[in-house]
Amino acid sequence: MQRTLILLIIWLGSLSANMQGPFPDLSKPEDLAKLGKGRIIEKDNSILKQIDLKEIKEYWIVYVKNESLHDKPMEYIKHLEFPNSKWGPLKIEFKKNKPEVSYLDY
Repeated sequence: MQRTLILLIIWLGSLSANMQGPFPDLSKPEDLAKLGKGRIIEKDNSILKQIDLKEIKEYWIVYVKNESLHDKPMEYIKHLEFPNSKWGPLKIEFKKNKPEVSYLDY
């Protein structure tokens, strides 16, 4: 009985360690890859489509478009949209240069 209880606790612990929260961890490259293709909506309302987000730095983002690596300062970005991410349709905004993830409103 005691052995079964210990195995159950270990199993539940490993299960909870593998569970993800409601939003991605933007510091992990594997979570950024699971966002899928997205778009950058700039403050001047121009749109960059079909981007892959690679990294979020302190004041800018790094992304891939047309197989080329680019970066863009956060001060020019209104928000990022990822309509087909693993977590559902997501929006990333940068308030005070800190990324805030929310669900995308249509």
